[in-house]
Amino acid sequence: MPESTAWVIRRPLLQGRQPVAALWFAHERFSEAQRQRMILEQWQPGASARRFADGDLLSFAQPQWRVCEQLEGWPLIRLGPVLCSAALDPQERQALPQADLWLVRGGQVQALQLASSRLLAPGSWLELGDYPLFDTFDCQMSLPSQLPEPEPLQSDIRQILGHCVAAPDPEREVVMRALAERQSRQSTTGKARKFSMGQAVQAMSAPGKQRWLLHGGLALLGLMLFFNLGHSLLKPRQIDAQAGPEDLLLWIASILLSAVLFTLFLAWLGRQLRVQPGVSGKGSQHSATKRAAQGLVQDQGGTPGNSAEGGAWAAESAWQQAPAIKPRAQARRFKPSVWRKWLQRLVQGVVWQDLYGRRQAAYLQRMLDMFERGQLDEALRHAIPLMKDGMPSDPSFATPQPRKDLDLNRGESVSRNLMLNDEIREHLRQVYRQSFNRLDREGRIEEAVFVLAELLNAHQEALDYLERHGRFEQAAGLALAWDSPASVIVRLLCLAGDWQQALHVARRDDAFADAVVLLQERWPEQAEQLRLEWAYHLTRQGLWLQAVDVIWSLPAERERAAQWLLAAEAAGGRLAAAALVKRAILLPDTLDAYADYLMQLRDEPQRSTERAALAEALLQHKSQSKPLAWLANALVHALLADAAQGVGQMQTAQLLSLVKLSQNKLLQQDLPARLLPRHRPVALAERNEPLEWRAGDAGARPILDAVPLDDGRYLLALGEAGAAVVDAQGRVLFNFALPAWQIVLAHGRQVALVLARRDKVWRVSKLDLVQRQARDLGTLMLQQFAREFDGVAWTIGLEQEVRVVDVDHGFRTLWHVGDLPGQVLQLQADAQNEWWWIGSESGESECWHYRLPERRLCARDRLQAVAKDVDGPSPQRRLSQDGAVFSVWVKASEAAEPVLILELANNRQGWRVPGLGDDLYQSPRAQLSEQWLVAGYFTASGEQMWHFIHRPRAQLAASLIWPESCAVGVRCLGGDWLLFDRRGRLAHVDVDTGLLRNLSLY
Repeated sequence: MPESTAWVIRRPLLQGRQPVAALWFAHERFSEAQRQRMILEQWQPGASARRFADGDLLSFAQPQWRVCEQLEGWPLIRLGPVLCSAALDPQERQALPQADLWLVRGGQVQALQLASSRLLAPGSWLELGDYPLFDTFDCQMSLPSQLPEPEPLQSDIRQILGHCVAAPDPEREVVMRALAERQSRQSTTGKARKFSMGQAVQAMSAPGKQRWLLHGGLALLGLMLFFNLGHSLLKPRQIDAQAGPEDLLLWIASILLSAVLFTLFLAWLGRQLRVQPGVSGKGSQHSATKRAAQGLVQDQGGTPGNSAEGGAWAAESAWQQAPAIKPRAQARRFKPSVWRKWLQRLVQGVVWQDLYGRRQAAYLQRMLDMFERGQLDEALRHAIPLMKDGMPSDPSFATPQPRKDLDLNRGESVSRNLMLNDEIREHLRQVYRQSFNRLDREGRIEEAVFVLAELLNAHQEALDYLERHGRFEQAAGLALAWDSPASVIVRLLCLAGDWQQALHVARRDDAFADAVVLLQERWPEQAEQLRLEWAYHLTRQGLWLQAVDVIWSLPAERERAAQWLLAAEAAGGRLAAAALVKRAILLPDTLDAYADYLMQLRDEPQRSTERAALAEALLQHKSQSKPLAWLANALVHALLADAAQGVGQMQTAQLLSLVKLSQNKLLQQDLPARLLPRHRPVALAERNEPLEWRAGDAGARPILDAVPLDDGRYLLALGEAGAAVVDAQGRVLFNFALPAWQIVLAHGRQVALVLARRDKVWRVSKLDLVQRQARDLGTLMLQQFAREFDGVAWTIGLEQEVRVVDVDHGFRTLWHVGDLPGQVLQLQADAQNEWWWIGSESGESECWHYRLPERRLCARDRLQAVAKDVDGPSPQRRLSQDGAVFSVWVKASEAAEPVLILELANNRQGWRVPGLGDDLYQSPRAQLSEQWLVAGYFTASGEQMWHFIHRPRAQLAASLIWPESCAVGVRCLGGDWLLFDRRGRLAHVDVDTGLLRNLSLY
């Protein structure tokens, strides 16, 4: 039974932002239907609902930070084991009776017991009759079937028939043994012959040998032509005037035969020189077709090559998805063939050049006559396309042939052009333009587009023409094939009604912003729909405040934007500070509810970091609005006190800007001319003497991977125990109950992927660090993967193939490159770049550099071979954070200390490594960034020594001693370097401040 007490509560209501643990819905205020609706709307995983005589109680598993004035129900906070509707003082709590709930009404407390309530089942309130039921998906269909090994067949006839057959003659065994030895010798000889032939081919395919073979073959053929046909070629005008037509025909035939033989020889020679063992002939082509089955033969011992442990693992499966979007055309780099260049040099200045020139001229004259007579159908079939100014092309020696139809060329053929002068080109351009105008007047849209796109090579004008006539679908297909800007493709797909493809292209190329601008003026409805999808895309990337900015221009969605602001505020830290500033700009009327929060933030000395984060968020907005001035005025005194005590994180210029933003005239007058000097942290690269550090004590829980988050927090992968977010002191803030071995962090650091190996596949889960939610995405076959992504698009590699998949839509392929010239060894990525390290069986490797988000190939470098003059085992090569392949090893010397050698871009640097252990064959582990080399080795005392070397100065800046010889993982994100092990240690080195932070996980 409820009990009431006459004790008067001084503060009977909760105000502002509070950690709400439960909500109370009174019967006297809400009907039963309203209570059910509100309970379902506020339901959280792990929550429970109970019904009392006076109302319903909804309890959360974890307190939720909410603004009390914005809640429909009665907020309750937890005071020890009791839920209460007011913040009671300790004296007030001591005078109250024991209960599970304390409801303060009219200044008096009503005590309730959970035993007097009954548990509710909100799931029974949902009507599921109209929802169809589907069969669940069997995950075994997506994995390779595990077939049992068949039992060995009995091949001995005596085992099958038993004792019915007599024993064999002993001489039979001698004969069979001799035959087996002979067959073995023959197979060994055959292998040796094949190996010798392979070595010969490889030797002939070396760059120097290719050049020698090519020049030698050309010289030999030139001598042959000179001696056999020299009289015909070099003295064509000395032919007797009395010679008959047979001699002239013979002379022409010899010239043509020589050219044909010469062309065929060079084509065969080029084909032979392009053959290299172990490299696919389609190595540089981008394939959009689905590969069949690919067997993966790798070492079973480790994780993908980008993991802390390194290595790769085996799998026997194929990609289960074809590219979901039609691949965008790749920019073709024109490179004329060697044999065509030699043929062009041969025919220049020779008499028979006039022969094919006359045939081309006759074809051109016939085509122009068709245009003049108005025979447009035949003229278009015979028309010669014009290349864009400055576009290279391959000269054509053949006579043009008419087309079979007027299909548009979508960039799949090699461009060859007639050698026409500028005057003829300009005349053809005028003829084609007149034909286009005529076709347009007659309403022949297909033929008019053909003239623009194929003959005039005016692709953008052709797209505009199709759009003007409502041919959006055809225009979108051509824009995708012609490698048009991504925003143009998205706009045309939206106008064509193909929203699914439009969204996939927009996610692939991050083209939402430009596409919305292109649609806004003429197609506002499509622009609003695309803007809404853009906002959802940003929330999936963890960019909540950017999503609020995008969606705020839609009045019908402002309530959703307000909910996203609350979600960002609940995350705490820098994101909550920026959300409060955003609220001051968009919803200034709601700031009064945050007065208590700002007062606590101002008065509590230990919250200097939060104050600095809010001040930095304010300074990012230059507007002099009253809400921003109110926020700045509420904190500026506390920030000045922090600066005076030397605990602040703001510079003098920032403080002066904040004082100006506060619009506090009195403070501006009283402020001294010079503020107290601030102690600026010294970066690690600026240290004159190297620092010496030591890792902390061992913890109790293993750390498999770690990444830094904002506000001094860390996301840790704990293996099968899941993932955890901890603060700067190592205290666990919240957990995710999904297995985590490896972490892939989003650029905004609000979303992450965690991976767990499951035999031959990887289980992938996505973590929302703002809403503290986790979602299992399923299993995926991969070998290599990028350790950073944009929150949606993730780059993965499998053998000779690289894909970019959409993690929020079933790993659908957004972009694909297949048939690479080797196996993908490692991937690296940041917000603007992506690097692939590709190696072939022949030992050669390449590094491909793509520019994001357009994914344009801007570099493809062939790498040098591994160093040969190395003591001990061959050094391991790795891909650095900025896309450079490097190798590190230790060079021993009996007279001096060992030297750590870094080889990068065929250059070497060395540093002494004191205290190195006796085992030089233990290769040092190293990570490389643009500014730093971090390398670790084992010392003679059984510990590990990690050196932080500043590359521009080639100087040791700090040394970190790791107490044990266990494996240490290394992660680098910007200026943050994390080192961790499976004993629960974590060391965070901030090279920008030169500080070390040690954590121990318990």
